[in-house]
Amino acid sequence: MLRNLFSLNIATAKRVFGLDIMRAVAIIIVVDAHATIALKDYYSGAFWHHLLPDGVELFFVLSGFLIGGILIRSYEKKATFDHQLLLNFWTRRWFRTLPNYYLVLTGLIVFALLRAWRSGLQQALPDEGILAGYYFFIQNFASYVPDFFPETWSLAIEEWSYITLPLVLWTMHRLLSARLSRQRIVLVTILFVIVGTNLYRFFAAIQIPISAGELGYRGIVLTRLDAISYGVLAAYMKNYFPTTWRNNSLRRRLLIVGLSLTLLAAFTSSIVILKFYGDAGLFPAYTFYKRTFYFPVIGLSMALLMPYMDGWQTATGTWAKFGIARAITHVSLISYSMYLLNLTPVMMTFIERIPTTSLVVGWLKVGLFWGLVLALSTVLFKFFEKPVTELRERLSAKEPTQLISERVSE
Repeated sequence: MLRNLFSLNIATAKRVFGLDIMRAVAIIIVVDAHATIALKDYYSGAFWHHLLPDGVELFFVLSGFLIGGILIRSYEKKATFDHQLLLNFWTRRWFRTLPNYYLVLTGLIVFALLRAWRSGLQQALPDEGILAGYYFFIQNFASYVPDFFPETWSLAIEEWSYITLPLVLWTMHRLLSARLSRQRIVLVTILFVIVGTNLYRFFAAIQIPISAGELGYRGIVLTRLDAISYGVLAAYMKNYFPTTWRNNSLRRRLLIVGLSLTLLAAFTSSIVILKFYGDAGLFPAYTFYKRTFYFPVIGLSMALLMPYMDGWQTATGTWAKFGIARAITHVSLISYSMYLLNLTPVMMTFIERIPTTSLVVGWLKVGLFWGLVLALSTVLFKFFEKPVTELRERLSAKEPTQLISERVSE
Protein backbone atom coordinates (compact mmCIF):
# COMPACT_ATOMS: atom_id res chain seq x y z
CA MET A 1 0.00 0.00 0.00
CA LEU A 2 2.77 2.44 0.92
CA ARG A 3 4.65 1.50 -2.24
CA ASN A 4 1.64 2.40 -4.35
CA LEU A 5 1.18 5.63 -2.42
CA PHE A 6 4.74 6.82 -3.08
CA SER A 7 5.17 5.36 -6.57
CA LEU A 8 5.02 8.05 -9.25
CA ASN A 9 4.54 5.74 -12.27
CA ILE A 10 6.26 8.17 -14.62
CA ALA A 11 7.57 6.94 -17.96
CA THR A 12 11.26 7.79 -18.29
CA ALA A 13 11.55 7.30 -22.07
CA LYS A 14 11.37 11.01 -22.84
CA ARG A 15 13.51 12.14 -19.90
CA VAL A 16 17.19 13.04 -20.12
CA PHE A 17 18.96 11.23 -17.29
CA GLY A 18 21.85 13.70 -17.13
CA LEU A 19 19.47 16.59 -16.54
CA ASP A 20 17.64 14.55 -13.90
CA ILE A 21 20.99 14.11 -12.14
CA MET A 22 21.59 17.87 -12.19
CA ARG A 23 18.14 18.60 -10.80
CA ALA A 24 18.45 15.94 -8.11
CA VAL A 25 21.92 17.14 -7.09
CA ALA A 26 20.71 20.74 -6.93
CA ILE A 27 17.79 20.00 -4.61
CA ILE A 28 19.84 17.62 -2.43
CA ILE A 29 22.45 20.37 -1.92
CA VAL A 30 19.73 22.86 -0.97
CA VAL A 31 17.92 20.51 1.42
CA ASP A 32 21.21 19.30 2.92
CA ALA A 33 22.14 22.88 3.80
CA HIS A 34 18.80 23.35 5.57
CA ALA A 35 19.08 19.97 7.32
CA THR A 36 22.08 21.20 9.33
CA ILE A 37 19.76 23.64 11.12
CA ALA A 38 18.48 20.67 13.13
CA LEU A 39 21.92 20.13 14.68
CA LYS A 40 22.00 23.61 16.24
CA ASP A 41 25.24 24.18 18.16
CA TYR A 42 26.32 20.58 17.57
CA TYR A 43 27.02 21.28 13.90
CA SER A 44 30.76 21.92 13.56
CA GLY A 45 30.79 22.24 9.78
CA ALA A 46 31.91 19.57 7.33
CA PHE A 47 34.79 20.50 5.04
CA TRP A 48 33.16 18.84 2.03
CA HIS A 49 30.20 21.18 2.44
CA HIS A 50 32.47 24.02 1.36
CA LEU A 51 33.27 22.27 -1.90
CA LEU A 52 29.62 21.90 -2.88
CA PRO A 53 28.34 24.24 -5.59
CA ASP A 54 25.41 26.54 -4.94
CA GLY A 55 22.34 24.38 -5.51
CA VAL A 56 20.11 27.37 -6.25
CA GLU A 57 22.49 28.65 -8.95
CA LEU A 58 22.48 25.19 -10.49
CA PHE A 59 18.69 25.32 -10.57
CA PHE A 60 18.84 28.70 -12.29
CA VAL A 61 21.14 27.45 -15.05
CA LEU A 62 19.19 24.22 -15.56
CA SER A 63 15.90 26.12 -15.67
CA GLY A 64 17.33 28.61 -18.14
CA PHE A 65 18.54 25.78 -20.37
CA LEU A 66 15.14 24.08 -20.44
CA ILE A 67 12.99 27.20 -20.64
CA GLY A 68 15.35 28.92 -23.07
CA GLY A 69 15.19 25.92 -25.37
CA ILE A 70 11.39 26.01 -25.33
CA LEU A 71 11.36 29.75 -26.09
CA ILE A 72 13.86 29.42 -28.95
CA ARG A 73 12.04 26.48 -30.54
CA SER A 74 8.67 28.22 -30.25
CA TYR A 75 10.08 31.37 -31.84
CA GLU A 76 11.67 29.45 -34.71
CA LYS A 77 8.61 27.28 -35.35
CA LYS A 78 6.30 30.27 -35.57
CA ALA A 79 8.90 32.38 -37.41
CA THR A 80 7.68 35.40 -35.48
CA PHE A 81 7.07 36.54 -31.92
CA ASP A 82 3.56 37.72 -31.13
CA HIS A 83 1.20 37.98 -28.18
CA GLN A 84 -0.15 34.45 -28.73
CA LEU A 85 3.30 32.91 -28.37
CA LEU A 86 3.97 35.07 -25.31
CA LEU A 87 0.70 34.22 -23.57
CA ASN A 88 1.06 30.52 -24.31
CA PHE A 89 4.61 30.55 -22.92
CA TRP A 90 3.46 32.25 -19.71
CA THR A 91 0.41 29.99 -19.36
CA ARG A 92 2.50 26.85 -19.51
CA ARG A 93 5.17 28.21 -17.11
CA TRP A 94 2.62 29.41 -14.58
CA PHE A 95 0.61 26.18 -14.62
CA ARG A 96 3.87 24.49 -13.70
CA THR A 97 4.88 26.78 -10.81
CA LEU A 98 2.04 28.88 -9.43
CA PRO A 99 -0.52 26.33 -8.13
CA ASN A 100 2.01 24.50 -5.93
CA TYR A 101 3.47 27.77 -4.68
CA TYR A 102 0.10 29.33 -3.86
CA LEU A 103 -1.06 26.16 -2.10
CA VAL A 104 1.99 26.08 0.19
CA LEU A 105 2.04 29.85 0.73
CA THR A 106 -1.64 30.00 1.65
CA GLY A 107 -1.28 26.94 3.86
CA LEU A 108 1.57 28.58 5.79
CA ILE A 109 -0.44 31.75 6.30
CA VAL A 110 -3.51 29.86 7.51
CA PHE A 111 -1.38 27.70 9.82
CA ALA A 112 0.33 30.76 11.32
CA LEU A 113 -3.03 32.43 11.96
CA LEU A 114 -4.54 29.30 13.52
CA ARG A 115 -1.52 28.77 15.77
CA ALA A 116 -1.68 32.38 16.94
CA TRP A 117 -5.42 32.07 17.58
CA ARG A 118 -5.02 28.84 19.58
CA SER A 119 -2.11 30.13 21.66
CA GLY A 120 -3.58 33.57 22.23
CA LEU A 121 -0.34 35.14 21.04
CA GLN A 122 0.12 37.73 18.33
CA GLN A 123 0.71 36.18 14.91
CA ALA A 124 4.22 36.60 13.51
CA LEU A 125 3.28 37.18 9.89
CA PRO A 126 4.45 40.28 7.98
CA ASP A 127 1.89 43.06 7.60
CA GLU A 128 -0.82 42.66 4.97
CA GLY A 129 0.92 44.74 2.32
CA ILE A 130 4.14 42.73 2.47
CA LEU A 131 2.23 39.45 2.65
CA ALA A 132 0.18 40.33 -0.43
CA GLY A 133 3.43 40.92 -2.27
CA TYR A 134 4.27 37.23 -1.97
CA TYR A 135 1.39 36.45 -4.33
CA PHE A 136 2.93 38.71 -6.98
CA PHE A 137 6.57 37.71 -6.33
CA ILE A 138 7.61 41.17 -5.18
CA GLN A 139 8.70 40.11 -1.68
CA ASN A 140 12.32 40.57 -2.77
CA PHE A 141 11.95 42.70 -5.88
CA ALA A 142 14.24 45.53 -4.77
CA SER A 143 15.36 44.43 -1.29
CA TYR A 144 16.10 41.18 0.49
CA VAL A 145 13.19 38.88 1.29
CA PRO A 146 11.51 39.18 4.74
CA ASP A 147 11.89 36.41 7.34
CA PHE A 148 8.59 34.80 6.38
CA PHE A 149 8.98 31.98 3.79
CA PRO A 150 12.44 33.36 2.92
CA GLU A 151 13.42 30.54 0.55
CA THR A 152 11.04 31.99 -2.06
CA TRP A 153 13.63 34.62 -3.00
CA SER A 154 14.92 32.31 -5.74
CA LEU A 155 11.46 31.48 -7.08
CA ALA A 156 10.68 35.20 -7.37
CA ILE A 157 13.88 35.72 -9.39
CA GLU A 158 12.95 32.84 -11.67
CA GLU A 159 9.37 34.01 -12.18
CA TRP A 160 10.48 37.54 -13.06
CA SER A 161 13.01 36.07 -15.47
CA TYR A 162 10.16 34.20 -17.16
CA ILE A 163 8.46 37.56 -17.60
CA THR A 164 11.38 39.73 -18.67
CA LEU A 165 13.25 37.38 -21.02
CA PRO A 166 10.37 36.79 -23.48
CA LEU A 167 9.39 40.46 -23.27
CA VAL A 168 12.92 41.45 -24.25
CA LEU A 169 12.85 38.90 -27.08
CA TRP A 170 9.50 40.28 -28.28
CA THR A 171 10.90 43.82 -28.23
CA MET A 172 14.07 42.80 -30.05
CA HIS A 173 12.02 40.98 -32.67
CA ARG A 174 9.92 44.06 -33.33
CA LEU A 175 12.97 46.32 -33.54
CA LEU A 176 15.41 44.09 -35.39
CA SER A 177 13.51 41.49 -37.44
CA ALA A 178 13.87 43.52 -40.63
CA ARG A 179 17.67 43.55 -40.32
CA LEU A 180 18.70 40.45 -38.35
CA SER A 181 17.92 36.73 -38.51
CA ARG A 182 16.00 35.12 -35.69
CA GLN A 183 19.17 33.40 -34.53
CA ARG A 184 20.94 36.73 -34.09
CA ILE A 185 17.91 38.29 -32.43
CA VAL A 186 17.95 35.48 -29.86
CA LEU A 187 21.65 36.07 -29.20
CA VAL A 188 21.16 39.84 -28.88
CA THR A 189 18.34 39.18 -26.40
CA ILE A 190 20.45 36.89 -24.21
CA LEU A 191 23.44 39.25 -24.23
CA PHE A 192 21.21 42.26 -23.54
CA VAL A 193 19.86 40.62 -20.38
CA ILE A 194 23.27 39.37 -19.20
CA VAL A 195 25.24 42.54 -19.95
CA GLY A 196 22.45 44.85 -18.80
CA THR A 197 22.01 43.14 -15.46
CA ASN A 198 25.75 42.97 -14.83
CA LEU A 199 26.16 46.67 -15.62
CA TYR A 200 23.30 47.55 -13.29
CA ARG A 201 24.80 45.40 -10.54
CA PHE A 202 28.26 46.87 -11.10
CA PHE A 203 27.23 50.53 -11.02
CA ALA A 204 24.89 49.93 -8.06
CA ALA A 205 27.72 48.15 -6.21
CA ILE A 206 30.33 50.92 -6.64
CA GLN A 207 28.00 53.54 -5.19
CA ILE A 208 27.83 51.82 -1.78
CA PRO A 209 30.87 51.56 0.53
CA ILE A 210 32.53 48.14 0.76
CA SER A 211 31.93 48.25 4.52
CA ALA A 212 28.24 47.62 3.79
CA GLY A 213 29.10 44.03 2.77
CA GLU A 214 27.70 41.96 -0.09
CA LEU A 215 24.36 43.85 -0.06
CA GLY A 216 22.30 40.68 -0.45
CA TYR A 217 22.46 40.97 -4.24
CA ARG A 218 22.24 37.18 -4.56
CA GLY A 219 18.62 37.26 -3.43
CA ILE A 220 17.20 40.42 -5.02
CA VAL A 221 15.20 40.26 -8.26
CA LEU A 222 16.53 43.47 -9.82
CA THR A 223 20.15 42.39 -9.37
CA ARG A 224 19.62 38.80 -10.59
CA LEU A 225 17.60 39.07 -13.79
CA ASP A 226 20.51 37.42 -15.56
CA ALA A 227 20.33 34.33 -13.33
CA ILE A 228 18.72 31.96 -15.84
CA SER A 229 20.29 33.59 -18.93
CA TYR A 230 23.51 31.57 -18.68
CA GLY A 231 21.42 28.44 -19.12
CA VAL A 232 19.56 30.13 -21.99
CA LEU A 233 22.93 30.78 -23.62
CA ALA A 234 23.61 27.04 -23.43
CA ALA A 235 20.20 26.40 -25.03
CA TYR A 236 21.14 28.81 -27.81
CA MET A 237 24.29 26.79 -28.53
CA LYS A 238 22.36 23.51 -28.51
CA ASN A 239 19.64 24.68 -30.86
CA TYR A 240 21.72 26.63 -33.38
CA PHE A 241 24.99 24.65 -33.32
CA PRO A 242 23.84 21.04 -32.87
CA THR A 243 26.90 19.35 -34.40
CA THR A 244 29.27 21.16 -32.07
CA TRP A 245 26.91 20.49 -29.16
CA ARG A 246 26.99 16.75 -29.83
CA ASN A 247 30.80 16.55 -30.11
CA ASN A 248 31.64 14.02 -27.40
CA SER A 249 35.27 15.07 -27.05
CA LEU A 250 34.28 18.70 -26.58
CA ARG A 251 31.53 17.69 -24.14
CA ARG A 252 34.03 15.90 -21.91
CA ARG A 253 36.50 18.78 -21.95
CA LEU A 254 33.79 21.29 -21.11
CA LEU A 255 32.58 19.05 -18.28
CA ILE A 256 36.04 18.97 -16.70
CA VAL A 257 36.49 22.73 -17.05
CA GLY A 258 32.96 23.43 -15.79
CA LEU A 259 33.31 21.16 -12.74
CA SER A 260 36.72 22.62 -11.90
CA LEU A 261 35.50 26.21 -12.13
CA THR A 262 32.30 25.45 -10.22
CA LEU A 263 34.16 23.79 -7.34
CA LEU A 264 36.75 26.58 -7.32
CA ALA A 265 34.04 29.22 -7.16
CA ALA A 266 32.30 27.32 -4.35
CA PHE A 267 35.46 26.96 -2.27
CA THR A 268 36.82 30.49 -2.78
CA SER A 269 33.51 31.95 -1.62
CA SER A 270 33.07 29.63 1.39
CA ILE A 271 33.42 30.73 5.00
CA VAL A 272 36.51 28.48 5.36
CA ILE A 273 38.63 30.87 3.35
CA LEU A 274 37.19 34.19 4.54
CA LYS A 275 39.77 34.51 7.31
CA PHE A 276 42.53 34.23 4.73
CA TYR A 277 41.05 37.13 2.78
CA GLY A 278 40.99 39.21 5.94
CA ASP A 279 44.55 38.33 6.93
CA ALA A 280 45.83 39.03 3.42
CA GLY A 281 43.98 42.34 3.13
CA LEU A 282 41.86 40.99 0.29
CA PHE A 283 38.47 41.14 1.96
CA PRO A 284 37.36 44.41 0.27
CA ALA A 285 38.20 42.93 -3.15
CA TYR A 286 36.38 39.71 -2.25
CA THR A 287 33.30 41.64 -1.16
CA PHE A 288 33.25 43.61 -4.41
CA TYR A 289 33.65 40.35 -6.36
CA LYS A 290 30.69 38.80 -4.54
CA ARG A 291 28.58 41.87 -5.39
CA THR A 292 29.40 41.75 -9.07
CA PHE A 293 31.46 39.24 -11.07
CA TYR A 294 30.75 36.16 -8.94
CA PHE A 295 27.32 35.72 -10.53
CA PRO A 296 28.41 35.45 -14.19
CA VAL A 297 31.39 33.30 -13.13
CA ILE A 298 29.22 30.73 -11.35
CA GLY A 299 26.52 30.89 -14.03
CA LEU A 300 28.90 30.36 -16.95
CA SER A 301 30.86 27.64 -15.14
CA MET A 302 27.66 25.66 -14.56
CA ALA A 303 26.53 26.28 -18.14
CA LEU A 304 29.67 24.45 -19.31
CA LEU A 305 28.25 21.28 -17.71
CA MET A 306 25.16 21.32 -19.90
CA PRO A 307 26.46 19.71 -23.15
CA TYR A 308 27.72 16.59 -21.37
CA MET A 309 24.74 16.22 -19.06
CA ASP A 310 22.27 16.84 -21.89
CA GLY A 311 24.00 14.11 -23.88
CA TRP A 312 23.58 11.59 -21.04
CA GLN A 313 20.22 10.36 -22.31
CA THR A 314 19.67 7.13 -20.37
CA ALA A 315 20.93 5.34 -17.28
CA THR A 316 22.92 2.18 -17.88
CA GLY A 317 25.09 -0.24 -15.93
CA THR A 318 25.33 0.36 -12.19
CA TRP A 319 23.05 3.38 -12.41
CA ALA A 320 20.15 1.24 -13.60
CA LYS A 321 21.05 -2.07 -11.93
CA PHE A 322 20.77 -1.04 -8.27
CA GLY A 323 17.83 1.33 -8.58
CA ILE A 324 20.02 4.44 -8.38
CA ALA A 325 18.56 5.82 -11.60
CA ARG A 326 15.01 5.34 -10.35
CA ALA A 327 15.84 7.16 -7.11
CA ILE A 328 17.48 10.03 -9.00
CA THR A 329 14.51 10.38 -11.34
CA HIS A 330 12.14 10.30 -8.37
CA VAL A 331 14.00 13.08 -6.57
CA SER A 332 14.21 15.06 -9.80
CA LEU A 333 10.46 14.83 -10.30
CA ILE A 334 9.59 15.94 -6.78
CA SER A 335 12.35 18.57 -6.59
CA TYR A 336 10.00 21.56 -6.88
CA SER A 337 7.79 20.23 -4.10
CA MET A 338 10.91 19.58 -2.01
CA TYR A 339 12.02 23.14 -2.60
CA LEU A 340 8.70 24.53 -1.37
CA LEU A 341 8.28 22.20 1.61
CA ASN A 342 11.70 21.64 3.13
CA LEU A 343 12.64 24.82 5.00
CA THR A 344 9.66 26.77 6.33
CA PRO A 345 6.87 24.13 6.26
CA VAL A 346 8.94 21.20 7.58
CA MET A 347 12.12 22.45 9.27
CA MET A 348 10.99 25.73 10.81
CA THR A 349 7.37 24.78 11.53
CA PHE A 350 7.85 21.25 12.88
CA ILE A 351 11.42 19.99 13.27
CA GLU A 352 12.70 23.09 15.03
CA ARG A 353 10.03 22.70 17.71
CA ILE A 354 11.90 19.61 18.94
CA PRO A 355 14.68 20.64 21.39
CA THR A 356 18.19 19.60 20.31
CA THR A 357 19.50 18.28 23.63
CA SER A 358 22.41 16.25 22.23
CA LEU A 359 24.24 15.37 19.03
CA VAL A 360 22.26 12.13 18.80
CA VAL A 361 18.96 13.99 19.05
CA GLY A 362 20.22 16.42 16.42
CA TRP A 363 20.95 13.64 13.95
CA LEU A 364 17.60 12.00 14.68
CA LYS A 365 16.00 15.33 13.81
CA VAL A 366 18.00 15.40 10.57
CA GLY A 367 16.75 11.90 9.70
CA LEU A 368 13.15 12.85 10.53
CA PHE A 369 13.51 16.00 8.46
CA TRP A 370 14.68 14.12 5.37
CA GLY A 371 11.98 11.49 5.80
CA LEU A 372 9.21 14.07 6.06
CA VAL A 373 10.52 16.13 3.14
CA LEU A 374 10.75 13.14 0.81
CA ALA A 375 7.39 11.67 1.85
CA LEU A 376 5.39 14.91 1.84
CA SER A 377 6.98 16.09 -1.41
CA THR A 378 6.11 12.82 -3.12
CA VAL A 379 2.49 13.09 -1.98
CA LEU A 380 2.26 16.76 -3.00
CA PHE A 381 3.72 16.02 -6.43
CA LYS A 382 1.61 12.95 -7.10
CA PHE A 383 -1.77 14.25 -5.96
CA PHE A 384 -1.54 17.96 -6.72
CA GLU A 385 1.47 19.19 -8.70
CA LYS A 386 1.32 16.53 -11.42
CA PRO A 387 -2.47 16.66 -12.03
CA VAL A 388 -2.45 20.47 -12.16
CA THR A 389 0.53 20.50 -14.52
CA GLU A 390 -1.22 18.01 -16.80
CA LEU A 391 -4.25 20.32 -16.91
CA ARG A 392 -2.26 22.82 -18.95
CA GLU A 393 -2.22 20.42 -21.90
CA ARG A 394 -5.94 21.08 -22.32
CA LEU A 395 -5.62 24.83 -21.84
CA SER A 396 -2.54 25.71 -23.88
CA ALA A 397 -0.82 24.79 -27.12
CA LYS A 398 1.91 22.19 -26.91
CA GLU A 399 5.40 23.60 -27.35
CA PRO A 400 7.86 22.15 -29.89
CA THR A 401 10.43 19.69 -28.55
CA GLN A 402 12.86 19.93 -31.45
CA LEU A 403 14.10 22.75 -33.64
CA ILE A 404 13.14 22.40 -37.31
CA SER A 405 16.27 21.21 -39.09
CA GLU A 406 15.96 23.62 -42.03
CA ARG A 407 16.22 26.55 -39.62
CA VAL A 408 19.36 25.30 -37.90
CA SER A 409 22.64 26.85 -39.00
CA GLU A 410 26.20 26.10 -38.02
